[in-house]
Amino acid sequence: MQILSFDIGGTKIAYALVDENGRVLTNVQTVPTPKSADEIIRIFKKTTMKYTYERAALATAGVVFNGKLQGKPNNLPSGYENLEFGDILKTPFLIENDANAALWAEYKIGSLRGVQNGIMLTLGTDTGCGIICDGRILRGKCGATGEVSFPFSGRDLKRFGAQYNVAESDCFKIYELARQGYESARKAYYAWEENLISGLKLLNGLLDTEVFVLSGSLSKIVDYAKVSTALSLLQPRNPAMVKPALCGTNAGLIGAALLCAESTVHKDF
Repeated sequence: MQILSFDIGGTKIAYALVDENGRVLTNVQTVPTPKSADEIIRIFKKTTMKYTYERAALATAGVVFNGKLQGKPNNLPSGYENLEFGDILKTPFLIENDANAALWAEYKIGSLRGVQNGIMLTLGTDTGCGIICDGRILRGKCGATGEVSFPFSGRDLKRFGAQYNVAESDCFKIYELARQGYESARKAYYAWEENLISGLKLLNGLLDTEVFVLSGSLSKIVDYAKVSTALSLLQPRNPAMVKPALCGTNAGLIGAALLCAESTVHKDF
């Protein structure tokens, strides 16, 4: 089965053909996210003419519940929430929150494979959270589970950098300065790291998870050994593991395609 899969965010829209096993069949194409809903329609119509596909899948920013986008995402243009994707795609399709889609990719073919209870945190400019509970995506009463502003985003690392008078405002430069032993940068990084550890402890206490998977650009600066040790001290008999994500930047469109392939009900076409 060939699925035309999109990952729609505030910065860019990525798309590719993906099969039912999560294999990306074509080069992943990206375009900057337009400033208007009409321009998004234009991109979709142009893209659908380039490929032959049987179904379509959308991983999108924003809360999704029962196959519907629940209001306008903060980082997408006005009117996006009212787009009739079925009319544009002319095929059965599935729409899913981008964090949940990426979570499903990790659950099926990545670091959460074989796990029945797991949490994926996306560490970027902001944070995202997806939760697998007993082998299913945990959604809540209206699909907003995990929609929390955790205090260990890139914005928070920059805030700590400013607080400790670090000359650099780039997260990775702050991290490199910390590695080189600059005291102010070390204090900023350690404050960010302690927020991350505290957040994982809280989530672990609430959900008693098996594995935390960390994705996003800032997952590359995490000291996995230190974080794992902190969690093992909290629950020495059965500590949660902490792993980096495996599916990379394509996790959203891969996960959306996998969910689409597994779904037997497509209400919105």
